[in-house]
Amino acid sequence: MLKITRSKQDCNMPDNFTILHDGDGVPIAVTMSFDAFRKFAPDIAEGYLSDEALAALAAKEDDGTRYPYELAQRMMAGDHPVRIFREWRDMTQTELADKAGVAGNYISMIERGRNVPSRKLQLALAKALDVDYDMLETGPSFKAE
Repeated sequence: MLKITRSKQDCNMPDNFTILHDGDGVPIAVTMSFDAFRKFAPDIAEGYLSDEALAALAAKEDDGTRYPYELAQRMMAGDHPVRIFREWRDMTQTELADKAGVAGNYISMIERGRNVPSRKLQLALAKALDVDYDMLETGPSFKAE
């Protein structure tokens, strides 16, 4: 016999969900809306959307933030994103360091690829620069030398 339990906001789940239990009361499956799944595991959920659906979703969630083409060019040329956004915001390394709560020379080391910021520091830098956390992601070319 299949038992169904409906719950709301349990177990830090982002939305309503349903737990299916087998005859012995053992949970065997969880169902939730796709929107709830997107909140819970966005990267996985978006992998199931078509290009058209992703484009529509991006348009719906667009906050209007735009960056100059020059910034994209600099990123493609290999400049470090922290340096790019810091200079675009007209900040010195010392000013950014003060806002992020680190020493000024540490910002220099990050921008030169000598140090990779922790996730906590990357979040602080993103807040100080008023950009999304992901905008400061760096690829293999930015690993410490």
